[in-house]
Amino acid sequence: MNFKETLLAQFNGRAPSRPSFMPDLSFWFEWHSKRGTLPEAYRESSLAGIASALNCPAWMVHTPWQLEYDGIDVTSEESETRRVIKYRTKSKVLAEVWDLGPDGDWWQKEYPVKVEDDLDAAEEIVKAMQYRLKSTKPPEVESNPGIIDVIQVPKTPYSDMLHTLLGWSDGLMLMMTEEDRLTELLGVMEGKRRELIQNLAADFSHSIFLAPDNLDGQFISPPAFKNHLESSYQKTCETLHRHDSFLWVHIGGISKHLLPLLAGPGIDGLAGISGPPQSDATLSEARKATGTNITLWGGIPQDYVMPMVDLSLLIESVEAAKAFAETDNRTIIGIADHVPVDAEFSRLQEISNRINGS
Repeated sequence: MNFKETLLAQFNGRAPSRPSFMPDLSFWFEWHSKRGTLPEAYRESSLAGIASALNCPAWMVHTPWQLEYDGIDVTSEESETRRVIKYRTKSKVLAEVWDLGPDGDWWQKEYPVKVEDDLDAAEEIVKAMQYRLKSTKPPEVESNPGIIDVIQVPKTPYSDMLHTLLGWSDGLMLMMTEEDRLTELLGVMEGKRRELIQNLAADFSHSIFLAPDNLDGQFISPPAFKNHLESSYQKTCETLHRHDSFLWVHIGGISKHLLPLLAGPGIDGLAGISGPPQSDATLSEARKATGTNITLWGGIPQDYVMPMVDLSLLIESVEAAKAFAETDNRTIIGIADHVPVDAEFSRLQEISNRINGS
């Protein structure tokens, strides 16, 4: 079986007994390729070529849709270190601010909705949202068996609203004081997203879909999950499963108390599983929480591939993940989140060698 066939077999509990290693190299590769700082031996390599050198698949996410706001003027101003996006609605102008972080990624510092008086404009933004299909899969994914091609869908509305419009501090307070109004807007977002997913499921059957929700249990309580996330996941999974496709959900923080809930709606895979210092559930603990019918991806904290962390911690983590994966054929070993730009390539090689027996 090629890499994708092996992964699909893991979703069905029929994977080979040999553990699989699959890091998400996409952010690391894009950052270094733009700056000419890829490892010297791989300066001219593609993402798939570098993944092949690590004896692992190339995780390649494709977004065949774009989000537009009908009737709202959206502008972006960008300097080397700051990006400001403005939404000119009939009510007022809302702005979000992003700063360039030390990891080379953009970090959101201000959200469009800052106070209750901004909600009229936020309602205009939500009602103006339109998801439009824009392309098919990139041609290289059709011919390269080393690529795991993945279709990205928008964040689940509750996650999307807090990640993009409200923020996770003041936004949660607004969720409590303006629950009825914001729940109504979540319903509008859900309807638009569901229509997109139905179209994507029909166009890309037998595919893997990713919800990049970046769930963090520090901010999501079990009641909030039940009220605002569970039904959306369940309906998405029902749609995708009718087309022989699978849903993978990304976790970005503390997760142990959410894992039993995530196992319920039919989700096929969870990305970002990790014990401390990144999260709070090892692969073994996550399996106990989720049961046996969901694929787990992770096991190695991001920090451990960075040069400032003692190599022995990485080795210990890899050996523990490998030992567990040898007994669990729905586990994929990986860096729990994307590979950071400061990762040492030699540490990625170390992981591959230990898992693949080189």
